[in-house]
Amino acid sequence: MSEKTKVLVCGDVEGKFKILFKRVESVNQKSGPFDFLLCVGDFFGSSAKNWKPYQDGIEKVPIPTYILGPNSPEQAVLYPDKSGDEICPNVSYLGKRGLFSGLSGVKLAYVSGIEGPSDQIQEHTYAINDVTTVRDICVRGQPSFRGVDILATSTWPAGIMNLDERKGLPEPRGSSLLSWLAVHIKPRYHFCAREGFFYERRPYGNHSKSGDTAEHATRFIALAKVGNPNKEKWLYAFSIDPIDRMKASILYQPTTDQTYIPYTGSMLQDIGKNSKQEEPAQFFYDMKPPTEENTRKRQRKEGGGPDRKQRPTFDQGTCWFCLASPEVEKHLIITIGTEVYLALAKGGLLPDHVLILPVVHHQALSCVPESIMDEIKQFQDALKKFYRTFEMVPVFFERNYKTSHLQIQAVPVSSRSAGQLKDIFQEYAEAEGFQLDELPEHAELNQIAQPGTPYFYVELPTGQRLFHRIKKNFPLQFGRDVLASESVLNMADRADWRDCKVSKDEEAEMVKKFRSRSAYDEVFKFTLS
Repeated sequence: MSEKTKVLVCGDVEGKFKILFKRVESVNQKSGPFDFLLCVGDFFGSSAKNWKPYQDGIEKVPIPTYILGPNSPEQAVLYPDKSGDEICPNVSYLGKRGLFSGLSGVKLAYVSGIEGPSDQIQEHTYAINDVTTVRDICVRGQPSFRGVDILATSTWPAGIMNLDERKGLPEPRGSSLLSWLAVHIKPRYHFCAREGFFYERRPYGNHSKSGDTAEHATRFIALAKVGNPNKEKWLYAFSIDPIDRMKASILYQPTTDQTYIPYTGSMLQDIGKNSKQEEPAQFFYDMKPPTEENTRKRQRKEGGGPDRKQRPTFDQGTCWFCLASPEVEKHLIITIGTEVYLALAKGGLLPDHVLILPVVHHQALSCVPESIMDEIKQFQDALKKFYRTFEMVPVFFERNYKTSHLQIQAVPVSSRSAGQLKDIFQEYAEAEGFQLDELPEHAELNQIAQPGTPYFYVELPTGQRLFHRIKKNFPLQFGRDVLASESVLNMADRADWRDCKVSKDEEAEMVKKFRSRSAYDEVFKFTLS
């Protein structure tokens, strides 16, 4: 199991950067290391005067820090890149709204600014379209959506103090749009600021869509201003496991002081279903095509490689591999499980070269939910038994680079070559100018590759696993090149799948033959079709 992610969250900084970072450095040395600091509320003061030493690199920021956007027109001018970017070493502006899922699997949803009218959107305001867009980003491609780990907003949600008899404070007006968002994305933690005092609500239980089944609890924390004279709490520390990797028995365990959900009325209803959604533009999960200028700038930062900060999302209606898409070539499907299916590889190296794919849209093996990972392993075990009946063993590999939908290639090779495969892969990698690292026995892929990281990954029949984090251009046919080589399958002329295409009728016949093998019914009996 991976270690918990350790997080610090602070309230309104308002330009008191020295007080903030001195305290963070002290806490980090005493109780850390912390993975990142999240700042909610107003980050900048009335001017950028105190910020300049950090911007110029004279003063240092001790840990990676993420900030929300402006809450007034005056603050807006202090943000150099309105869509989000690094604003000084170790400090990044997240953007107006979106989902940051690049922190060891922890999912951070965020909305910057204050609520404003839909017909007068400004840099410091959000409206219905913004919260529905965040909801859509969070739930897209996840039929068994559990929730997110953290929701960060500058302002309060409306109604949060309901059912909390211990509140003892006047409730700020708050935003009903943020209440609606919290209901629908079910954060485990919700942080905000801007009211000048500290308030930690009793945890409240979320509910399923039917409204009658309690799910995990949400902890709401509003933080005071940094360095406030009343010495109210402005820095909050906690550790967290990603929600998608938690056991249900732990996630859904109620707390002793838990209340019912405080939100009521329209906050519980769906909105914006038929409204046209503009594509969000923000730093870590951008759906807009990058401009030529931004692409050049970010590629320079990443050494010329792909832009890890501008990950496209994909429409399941047009994805070639999402099972619900009309684009799927259904004659290639071999069998379907609950959340994973098996399909013949188009232009495969061998007739039994297949793909393991999730039914709905997921980008990479490194960030799939636990239930899908378990079923993928079940398919892999079945294929090992299947290939064993004709003295073959599978090589599983994934290229999470210039792909849209997770595809695990499964290629059978002779069991006699299994012991040589590690050396052969590494030799080919060296010839291409990069290195394949062997993963430790108990390391999980999601510990090594954070969401958004492009990589090549291969599991060998010996149990050895090799990994390369792609930083520059990567040979797209690398996995096939190695397996097609003289040392393995000795079919170099089939390294490119386009040279191996056959007719649709021939593909359908290959699927039929795969299913007709004597071991098929036994090893794939766990699937539905």
